[in-house]
Amino acid sequence: MYEIDWSEEAKQDVRELSPFVRGPVFAAVDLLTHQAEIETRNRKRLEGRFDEFPEASWELRILGDHRVIYRIVERRTVRILRVILKGRRTTAEALKRSPKR
Repeated sequence: MYEIDWSEEAKQDVRELSPFVRGPVFAAVDLLTHQAEIETRNRKRLEGRFDEFPEASWELRILGDHRVIYRIVERRTVRILRVILKGRRTTAEALKRSPKR
């Protein structure tokens, strides 16, 4: 079982989401406590590295357009790095356009 650890950036990202999106984000992240390192249709390892978040290693798709970017720390903790609206952009483009705090 994994522990969930939210970065300050991810906490701020969630505060800025509409209440209709927040619920599904929390529900999807909660599932990571059991399956953080299992690839699925909506959860995959990142193929490349991002300049903004070189430590990011996983992406979780939620509601089609939203992404949770995370990494596994010491095989026991899921560190949520960002929650972004991707839309039609690539994840790298969406991260560049999402302001870092």
